[in-house]
Amino acid sequence: MSMLDTTDLDQLEERVYHSIWEDGLIDIFVGLALFLIGLFWVSQDSAYGSFVAPILVPLWAVARKRISEPRMGVVILGPQRMLKEKKKLLGLFLFGVFTFTLGIGWYALEPSGGEAPSWVANSIAGLPAALLAVPAIIVAFAFGLGRFFVYALILLVSAIPVVVLDLRPGWAFIPSGVFCLVVGASLLARFLRKYPLAD
Repeated sequence: MSMLDTTDLDQLEERVYHSIWEDGLIDIFVGLALFLIGLFWVSQDSAYGSFVAPILVPLWAVARKRISEPRMGVVILGPQRMLKEKKKLLGLFLFGVFTFTLGIGWYALEPSGGEAPSWVANSIAGLPAALLAVPAIIVAFAFGLGRFFVYALILLVSAIPVVVLDLRPGWAFIPSGVFCLVVGASLLARFLRKYPLAD
């Protein structure tokens, strides 16, 4: 096989890979997760938020099977791409563990008797949204999804009024979740028009 043929195949696989995310379902489920977690946090039922991701991840897989795969088929990536994706997911998981540990450590500094500086106490409420912005940026780089840069920016911007007005951290999640839902719904509508079901 010539170098040109190999390059063409690589480009084709790249296009097929990016088509996986065209349906907007990942945006819808990320937005739904942010919105629900934020809602639970605002209503002081934050414990329920821990059940959101374990429920929505399998539902996302079901939605892909029901909506995307009948229109595009099952995308099977080559071994090199699969290895690359596994490395990305492992890196994202390890960084997630790191940011979670960092958040717990920062939260532990919240003053119970005036031990921590005031700027630490004031920034605690905006920390969860700021930490979530980091994985969003990593996803944008790792998977070539530029819109996740925007999601990260909205999380960071939403954290500002939470800190300034001393609101519950969940208020930063809700507008971010709504924006993700709107973008995801728009992408899904375009996907359904572009790939109608065969008669």
